[in-house]
Amino acid sequence: MKAAIRALSACLALATCVGCAEGSGGPTRVVNGEPYEGRFILPEAYAAYFMGSEREARGDYRGALLAYRTAHAEDPESPEVWARIGAIECQLSPAARGPSASAQAFARGLRLDSSYFSLYFERARCAERAGSFSAALPDATAAVAYRPIDEPANLLVARLLEALGRKPEARRWLEAFQSFALTSSAVTEALNRAPTMAKRTGVTRSGAFAFLLEGEFGSALQRADAELDADPTNSDAWVASLLASDALRDEAHFDTTLDRLRIPALPLSEPASEALAALLTRRAGVALPKQKP
Repeated sequence: MKAAIRALSACLALATCVGCAEGSGGPTRVVNGEPYEGRFILPEAYAAYFMGSEREARGDYRGALLAYRTAHAEDPESPEVWARIGAIECQLSPAARGPSASAQAFARGLRLDSSYFSLYFERARCAERAGSFSAALPDATAAVAYRPIDEPANLLVARLLEALGRKPEARRWLEAFQSFALTSSAVTEALNRAPTMAKRTGVTRSGAFAFLLEGEFGSALQRADAELDADPTNSDAWVASLLASDALRDEAHFDTTLDRLRIPALPLSEPASEALAALLTRRAGVALPKQKP
């Protein structure tokens, strides 16, 4: 395999010169038309990773694991390599033993980058395969928090909610996702399978909603922020702060609030979930209600 990697790395070394330039902090790469600076990565690491991806796609998991371990040897600072190793170790194990077999790989990746999407997503998929739906859900929601428009991650959250018997929440999650992202037929099919929502209760975990209903957006913002200060996992208060910021046209505060929710967070109440879906729709261009004078 070493000879194949050397040959492939020579090709990649030439290919990666196109679209890469040396910046002040490292090579600048272009992904989806957007430039960003990153670490220098040896062509041998790219080659081994490419080989691992190709083998994984063919279902050759043992061959993929060998290639990914070679990629790690060439690039020990890559959290993505650990995500792939963890995913493969899970696949190579009986379903029930997958989470324990892959735990070390995911943990090592998270020590390199605690906000890396693939680590949370693959660990959640592994737990789902084992039937550990409660353990999988926090990782799945964390993955969505780090990459909100990722369709497989959003579908994973909805599947887990449904598996846990929280079918109305699963439907609301899919509706909210569909309202702000371009989705494939898989989301439509999942929605068609999901039951319609039962009658909603009016109980929330944030007193800010009472001010929002009265159009007192300034008071709502003050109350929601105070609740978030007291409990950063209060997802209802987080939604209320977003709603109030949006109504007040306070974009700076809206952007700050987006990063305030601590993951894993408390599940949204039904009214807060509905309000979040409506907020996403409004941000797409639907008119906001006038603030009460």
